[in-house]
Amino acid sequence: MSQSDQTVLSFTNLEKDGRIAHLTLNRPEQANAFSAQMMDEITRHATALSTMTDIRTVIISGAGKHFSAGADLAWMKQAADLTYEQNIEDAIKLRKMFESIVAIDAPKIAVIRGAVYGGAVGLVACCDFAIADENSKFCLSEAKLGLLPAVIAPYLMRKMNPGQLRRMALTSRAFGVNDAKQFGLIEIVTSELDDAVYDEVKSLLGCGPEAQKAINRLFESLRAKSFSQCDETVQAIAKARTGREGQEGLRSFFSKSTAPWVRSVKHADIQEKL
Repeated sequence: MSQSDQTVLSFTNLEKDGRIAHLTLNRPEQANAFSAQMMDEITRHATALSTMTDIRTVIISGAGKHFSAGADLAWMKQAADLTYEQNIEDAIKLRKMFESIVAIDAPKIAVIRGAVYGGAVGLVACCDFAIADENSKFCLSEAKLGLLPAVIAPYLMRKMNPGQLRRMALTSRAFGVNDAKQFGLIEIVTSELDDAVYDEVKSLLGCGPEAQKAINRLFESLRAKSFSQCDETVQAIAKARTGREGQEGLRSFFSKSTAPWVRSVKHADIQEKL
């Protein structure tokens, strides 16, 4: 990997390995807890990723034993001393970070080990789907501190069962991967994380990248319309069928040839980054 393909900052790593981007939370000694600097870095990385047309998949993970323990204690202590107006500004930065992740049209996978607490649960919910090690633990811990999962609530409500989400927020109970899957927060539970990620990335690289980006844009647009049927859906399929990628895909299908966008990935390339 060339130097131009790797940017290393204090608390996050962003690496481009071919068409796969790895965004790694990199404060393992603090269980990858969010700080103001980490939030700024994630936002910058995600904003850059949203403009990279060659990126096919974004993998978001945590260095070390944990995905993220949520808010950094020093940052929380500082927030307690801020005025109401300053806390508004601080929360807006957090919202911008989550929105920058959602705005990435390329498929986004959260890859989870260990603890996923507080705001980190929201980061998982911002991804298109999540793969978790069978020993991972989750917790919306805010209410134990007299707080609430406010900024992350819209992302959680897009994925999680409403009744269970409210229960977890009200009780701040920790829950395991099987519950997280049942609640809708994660999609895959595995004891072989590398293998599961490899299988999903391999499938993603076999599909049309423009179609995948259009799917994410369409789903977000329909969500804003409360998933009502509208002209946008018929326009989207008509555009896809008559567009370059759709035409190439149909020709490849009928001629039984490989579509031009299909890419391979080595298992080792996934394993060494997780």
